[in-house]
Amino acid sequence: MNAFFVLCKLFFLSLLAVSANAQLLPDNINLNVQSVNRWMQSNRDMAPLVQAVDAYHLTPESFKTFEALSPLQQDEQIERILRDANLMERATKVARQHGWKSIGEYMRLSTKLGNAIAAYFLFGDLGKVTEEQAKQLKEKADPAVLAVPQTDIDFIRRNEKTLQQYIQAYSAGR
Repeated sequence: MNAFFVLCKLFFLSLLAVSANAQLLPDNINLNVQSVNRWMQSNRDMAPLVQAVDAYHLTPESFKTFEALSPLQQDEQIERILRDANLMERATKVARQHGWKSIGEYMRLSTKLGNAIAAYFLFGDLGKVTEEQAKQLKEKADPAVLAVPQTDIDFIRRNEKTLQQYIQAYSAGR
């Protein structure tokens, strides 16, 4: 009976440890100040890794196929590409250094942020054009941009100045 209580205690302690670790992991899925700051701090280190992955997708069809994969499948494909390019060790180091679970997680947040910025400008522009022009803009827009949740657009609106300053500094090489 004593062994049973010891096992139960160990089990509950392990559950507490797992849940404590889970709570400490950064939220790199949603747009928030922390995730976008992490993204901004990571960009220069991630650039050659992302370029290696992007070079693999030379056609729009290839990229669409990749985008349709689950995050786990994307990560597996990215790992294969980086391993083939002898960049896996560097990728692991950069991801850990900046608090990413994978290069794919960074890329998915990049896509989410890019789509949110595009939606922010698109929907901002729609208020300044005729109804016919607005219809044409929507028809030409990427469906992923049209599907951006309002919460993400609101995040961009609230943080536009910070993002603008970052883009200007990044472009200037700072």
